Parts: sequence; C-alpha cells; structure tokens
Amino acid sequence: MKRIVTYPWRHRIQILKFLTVGGSSAIIDFCILYLLTDHANFHYLISATIAFIVAGMYNYLLNRNWTFKANGSQKKQLPIFLVMGGIGLLLNNFILFVSVDIFGLWYIYGKVIAAGLVTFWNFFINKYFTFRLK
Repeated sequence: MKRIVTYPWRHRIQILKFLTVGGSSAIIDFCILYLLTDHANFHYLISATIAFIVAGMYNYLLNRNWTFKANGSQKKQLPIFLVMGGIGLLLNNFILFVSVDIFGLWYIYGKVIAAGLVTFWNFFINKYFTFRLK
C-alpha cells in the first residue's frame, strides 16, 4: 500500500514531463480534431483518428527522448508503441462514440472524457512496456 501512495512522489519529475508532453500533445490533438470536424467537415471519428495519430507520433518522439530517456532499440520500441497506441486509439474512439452517439454529448466533451481516461493507459503502458529501461 505504501508503494502506491508514494509512487507519484518518487516519480514526480517523470510524471511532470509526461504531463507536459501530454498537454502539448492534447493541444495538437484537439486542434486537429476541431479543424477537421468543424472546418473540413470530416466525420468526428475520422477527425479523431487522424488527430490521435499525428499527436501520437509527436508524443512518441518526445516521450522516448525526454520523458523516459529510452535507450533501447527503436526497432523494438516503435512496434510496441504502435500496437499499444492502436489499443489507445480504439479506447479513445470507443469512449468518444459512446459519449456522442449514445449520450448525445458534443464531440469535444467526449474527447475530454476520452483523453482523461486514455492518459492513464498511455503512461503505464509507455513506462513499463514501450520505454522501459534495460
């Protein structure tokens, strides 16, 4: 139990870096989602997929080199990142779909919910699988 309570403090710098990368990635994600949906008239799920992929690649590069300072093989890390990112994309779009088409929320509100939930998935998957130190 003590490990769970002290975990955020022990990893505070890494968590702050992750949140910084994630925050800037979210800005990219939300901007692309909004522009494609409201100005280019794409369906919100297509916009969300494109935005997630663009923001995800940005996120990969910064997290690999700055947040987690990964020194492992990119040939091994990138496929893991892509598979885990694909699962994150499915979670994101599922939550977005349920928010919009089932509960009738505006797609941006649905994206806020999805981003909040998928952030936890991304941190733990990237820390313990994608960018784990040898």
